[in-house]
Amino acid sequence: MAVETFWDGLERRIAAGEPPYGEHPGLTPDGVTPEALRRVLDLEAHHLRRSGTGPVAQHLLAGAVLAGEAALAGAARARLTAQGVPALTTRWRTRPPSAALSRVLEGHGDAVVALLAGPDGLLLSLDASGESGAWDAGTGHAVPDPLAGPGGPRPPASAVHARAVALSPDGGLLALTGDDPVVRVLATDGPARGAEVTTLAGRPGPVTALAVTGTAPTRVVAGGADGAVRVWDVTSGAAVSVARGHAGPVTALTATGQGTVVSGGVDGTLRSWDPATGTPLGLLEGGPAVVAVVVPTAGQLLAATADGALHVFALVDGVPQDAVRLDVPGDGVAVTAAACAGEGRVVVGRADGTVQLVPTTGPGPVAELAGHGAAVRAVTADAEGTVVASGDDHGRVLVWDPARARPGAGGHAGVSPAVGAVAAGTGLVVSAGRRSDGLLAHDPATGARRWGVPAGAGPLWFDPSGTRLFAVTGTATVEERYATTGVRAGAVSLPGRVLAGRGALVVTGEPDGAVAVRDARSGRALRTTRLPSAPRVAAPTPGGATVLLAADGLLACWRPASAEAVTVALPAGLVTAVAVDDDGCHGVVCDADGRVHVWRAGSDTVTTVRADAAHLTAAAGAGRCRAVTAGSDGTAVLWDLTSATALGRVPLDAPLTAVAVGGGTVVVGDGCGEVHCLDLLAGAAADVPDGVIPEQGGAAVVPAPRTGTTDREAAAQLSE
Repeated sequence: MAVETFWDGLERRIAAGEPPYGEHPGLTPDGVTPEALRRVLDLEAHHLRRSGTGPVAQHLLAGAVLAGEAALAGAARARLTAQGVPALTTRWRTRPPSAALSRVLEGHGDAVVALLAGPDGLLLSLDASGESGAWDAGTGHAVPDPLAGPGGPRPPASAVHARAVALSPDGGLLALTGDDPVVRVLATDGPARGAEVTTLAGRPGPVTALAVTGTAPTRVVAGGADGAVRVWDVTSGAAVSVARGHAGPVTALTATGQGTVVSGGVDGTLRSWDPATGTPLGLLEGGPAVVAVVVPTAGQLLAATADGALHVFALVDGVPQDAVRLDVPGDGVAVTAAACAGEGRVVVGRADGTVQLVPTTGPGPVAELAGHGAAVRAVTADAEGTVVASGDDHGRVLVWDPARARPGAGGHAGVSPAVGAVAAGTGLVVSAGRRSDGLLAHDPATGARRWGVPAGAGPLWFDPSGTRLFAVTGTATVEERYATTGVRAGAVSLPGRVLAGRGALVVTGEPDGAVAVRDARSGRALRTTRLPSAPRVAAPTPGGATVLLAADGLLACWRPASAEAVTVALPAGLVTAVAVDDDGCHGVVCDADGRVHVWRAGSDTVTTVRADAAHLTAAAGAGRCRAVTAGSDGTAVLWDLTSATALGRVPLDAPLTAVAVGGGTVVVGDGCGEVHCLDLLAGAAADVPDGVIPEQGGAAVVPAPRTGTTDREAAAQLSE
């Protein structure tokens, strides 16, 4: 009873928008500590805040698996089993995030290009479209955005998109530039947060870098696309100086704390200036473009360059001298951002998705933070370096606890190409890279890698015995491989284009516009048909008794052994995927508008349901009249095809590109090269009724038992 009270209270608090942390820690399931619960709730908070995301236990199970909290994972799985609800739950993923990940912040629709850590835990973010966000780094909750002005969110109609931002060293002032030719200075602290302190006029062109110097006097420094560095006095609002010298845009700026300003540019040079007069004080010529310059400790400057190198200089009277190149893992992978992370340490973001904590005052271990799976574009840290944040191309901001970072333990060798296809068998999970860069096989129970071979990036499927794997290379060559080793056993070239495969069969689009079911080993055509429009995608049942075919505006059910194809019109939309349940009686079509179209094969109508904010990318049929779809919003959805309703959703945080179901396992590939293995919890033991698809919101009608050719009988007829 205590466990049930814990789950009921947790679900109630989350539904009410209250802090979800346990009010009664003594009622937590056996072995689950309040600390473990808080960590997992923090990791899943961005999903739990969404409405209609499925059972709370489903999200806690996913977070507990990735965080290594076995007791909480077991309790969440038991809760789902007790509830008897169908669900998709994470079993493993190929690149789990590091233990230092504290929370994930979502809300940007574009790449995060700037991050600033302000006073009282304030975290500011800016994306490539110019939209800003403000968060409490400790709780992950949105807070009033200083860029929006005092009093709350900025009215969308009057939004001035920010293009560059900078904080003063004490965090009290924020400088920003937008689409208009001025630089604004805002307050970030106290009740006047967001109030405009002054406006600095005279900006002649695009600002590419900003900095704010310390007090007495406080100045705003702007680097421009014209290579000039301009300085304004905040108190008077007057222009102070203009310094010229860079042969191209200024890409990095910092105040040294010794009365000078250092700028870096695409020309590969570092220049130091007297901000009061614009007088050049020093010049260091280099090669690659300078990405960032920061002062990690007094008397020291670090410059990051586009070739991935980190250079440390001594600051002598504010002028950098005596360069030393740091020996850092990943040197050679482009650095995209760098910031101070406490005394004598910097946080570095790279184009391969890596975030590093690098000491600068002496030899020491470099800690790598894994979790992005996409190029990192911005990094920041609070003044003490106790909170680190990084933003990526997916519009996500990840918040890290450096105290949990393990030196040298990061996680991966960089962002991999998108997964192009996946296959799930009883004893193996296989994925293919989208750019023909190989097949990888993993153990479905543990995620341990079994083998890897160079091969094509087309559809994948197992033969009926599960001992052989078929992989498509190019558009029409089917390779057969031994499942246990990946060694090639044979290949056949087919006419036209491979649409799909299952078991020992392959469905092809023929050069003359027809559709054929062929033997996957010999290539021999077994049956053909022709549709009004050439199909874009196809999905056969295990024995080939039913083949679902979809083109833009058209869906067809083809039973090759006995009849011609039966068609139905689809709402307008670019078809991206199709799936059929194992019985061949229900199908689901995905389109680029984020909709699923569910069809009872042979009926006159299709039920259309919105499933994704952007677009759907993949679908796979399952038993019991169910299917799984995957979309660009990073969510996999389990569908009941008899009623066109979503039974469960699992957010996976990256755009999804492929999905397959087999052996009670769902395997999903994403756009960052990662593979997610999910359990398919069936829910209640009662059979799902084989009903007619109703209109949205209507009741399903259960017909009399079907008669006709079974899937096994059809497979035998096809092989004759």
